[in-house]
Amino acid sequence: MAKIDKVFSNPLGEIPPFTFNEKVAHVFDDMAERSIPFYREVQKMITDLSLTFFQEGSKIYDLGCSTATTSALVYQGLIDRGVTDFTIKGIDNSEAMCEEARIKLDSLGASKDHVSISLGDFLQEEIHDASVVIMNYTLQFTDPLKREAIIKKIYNGLRHNGILLVSDKLLQTNTDISRTFIDKYYNMKRLNGYSELEISQKREALENVLIPYTLEEETALFTQCGFKGVDAFFSWYNFTSFICIKK
Repeated sequence: MAKIDKVFSNPLGEIPPFTFNEKVAHVFDDMAERSIPFYREVQKMITDLSLTFFQEGSKIYDLGCSTATTSALVYQGLIDRGVTDFTIKGIDNSEAMCEEARIKLDSLGASKDHVSISLGDFLQEEIHDASVVIMNYTLQFTDPLKREAIIKKIYNGLRHNGILLVSDKLLQTNTDISRTFIDKYYNMKRLNGYSELEISQKREALENVLIPYTLEEETALFTQCGFKGVDAFFSWYNFTSFICIKK
């Protein structure tokens, strides 16, 4: 039976801050596909770029791996290419997400020698000998005061020609444009079956939890931390995906 997102479908008297708890984790795949523009297409692009820049014998980190959709796609891609010397490490600070991730990988028969899921704070985890690091809609949930430290750590842990892939919701600098982009986004959610109640309650729950940067701020963060090549490989209104290469 499909796990349909109904987390915010009933009126909530007091709306608590959004967390990736068991209720969210159970329906996260549906939530992501209906809430994130072109989610499947972005996943395909991230997988393709990961396979292109992966260096045999290196590590791939999926930081904030949620239910391991990205890790599973990259794993399968490497297996299909006949690559045997690789390690994928997914890290998430939600125990419920990690459990869903392990169930997904087990259902695919993924080798635990090649891909693992760890419960932990990626701000504290070591990044070492990586050719690919993925932060798929993760940086936006990271404390802004800690973002520079994690990006620097990623940069230092990457091999030469290694890449960082980041997808995030962004903030616009012009009020009129921002309002227009938000309207387009909420209309997308309506078309994907979310009610006005669900949209408004989730918006309130995400307040001060999801903290977006502007395009300029996000790009500056990557370049200031050492990345020489920073480019957007996907953009839809207030969502953008970046590839950052270490040279």
